[in-house]
Parts: sequence; structure tokens; C-alpha cells
Amino acid sequence: ALKKVDVLLSLQRLQFCLQYLGNTLVLLLLLILPIVNAEKGHMKLLAVKEIKEGLYEGDVADLYLEIKPGAGRVFLETFPLSKIDTQISTRFAKEIACNYVGKDCDEYDFFYTMQAESSIVGGPSAGASIAVLTVAMLKEWNIDENTAMTGTINSGGLIGPVGGLSEKVDAAGQNNISRVLVSRGSKFITKFNMTFDLAEYAEENNITLIEAVDLNDALYQFTGKKIKEGTEELEIDEEYISVMRHLAEELC
Repeated sequence: ALKKVDVLLSLQRLQFCLQYLGNTLVLLLLLILPIVNAEKGHMKLLAVKEIKEGLYEGDVADLYLEIKPGAGRVFLETFPLSKIDTQISTRFAKEIACNYVGKDCDEYDFFYTMQAESSIVGGPSAGASIAVLTVAMLKEWNIDENTAMTGTINSGGLIGPVGGLSEKVDAAGQNNISRVLVSRGSKFITKFNMTFDLAEYAEENNITLIEAVDLNDALYQFTGKKIKEGTEELEIDEEYISVMRHLAEELC
């Protein structure tokens, strides 16, 4: 009888240990799986940095994105620190991207990281790039790493003009970027009281300059795919372009 009791106690202890071990393994898997399954998207950003007062130089930064199950929150980490308008632009770009693909993003958290070797000028000029990367991640599309873009993202997915374009083209050429996307109407720029063709300037640096009207255009250039097919080409008023260019230059 005593031997039977010992055997029963031993079996109970073994069952308890196996159950405890099983629960521990399940907990570990739950903690590890989000890390293993979390994919990180990446693209290059074109920016400018101030080398001395009033004198700017082009630079390239890295943009990373991880999307994990969550509650619709947006996290932004920048190296070095960035301005508040960059944070606002990031949140707006994420909203534009989610609406563009018709996806409810309240079940996900978005982790954006911007990394540069030196301090770059903050602002909304990365908005269009952020929107493109977000859509690509949501749709599981690959990004062309030889393409970069600079431009704001506006309501309806329209891409707006920004400043410092010639400096950004210089930076693209120095970092093996073969194609640069800018907003429509940005081909001709004025510098030192002279107007010149940015596309010709880019070509001298072995870069193809492409004007993109909206997020759909940009997505096609980066991924070869579109969200909307057969959309009519938008006619953008010249006065709007002029006002937005002035605003972009003031912000930058």
C-alpha cells in the first residue's frame, strides 16, 4: 500500500512538473514570437543639414518601420533628435497610408526610426516617404532601395513640394541612389537668382528625376504596383504649386 502511495505521489509530482514546464514554454513562445515575426521595413530618406549659418548640404538618412499588434499607437525614435513637426508629419502619413489601403490600423502599433550620421533639418519633407513605406509594409510589397523621395504628404495622398532639392540630389548621387522622386511642378527651381532644370542637373549625376503627383504614383515607382488603377491625372493649379513651394521653403 505504501509503495502504491509513493508511486501515485511520484506520478502527481511528474504531472505537475510537466504542466508547469508546458505553461512556461507557452509563455516563452508568446514573448518570443512577436520578436521573431516582426518584420522591419527600410528606405532611404533625402535630407539637408546646416553646415554653417545659411549654408546647407544634402544628406541621406535611414527610415525603418516595424508594425506589431497593438492599439493604433505611433512611436517615433530619431537619431539625432528631431523637431515636433517631424512627429506630426509621421502620424499624418501613417493615417493617410491606412486610409489609402482601406485598412483599420487600430489593431497595430507603428514603430518608426529615423537615423542619420549627423543632425539634419527637421520638417515634413519625409511625409511622402513615410506614407509609401507604411503602405508597402501593410501590403507586404518590396521597396526599391535604389529609389528615394522627398516631399510632403497631403490630404488625398497628394505629394507636396519641399526645399533643398539640388542639395538632396547631390546627396543621392553620393549614396548610389539612381532615382529621385519629387512632387509635380518641382522640376524647375530657382537658386542664386537663376532658374534651372533640376532633371538635367540630376542627369549629370547619373540620377533619373521623376515627378510624382500622388501616393499612387510614388508607390508604383518604389514597388511596381498601384493601389488604384486607371485614375485620372490631376491638374494642379500653378498658384497652388507656388504657394506650397514658398511654404515648404519657409518650413525647411
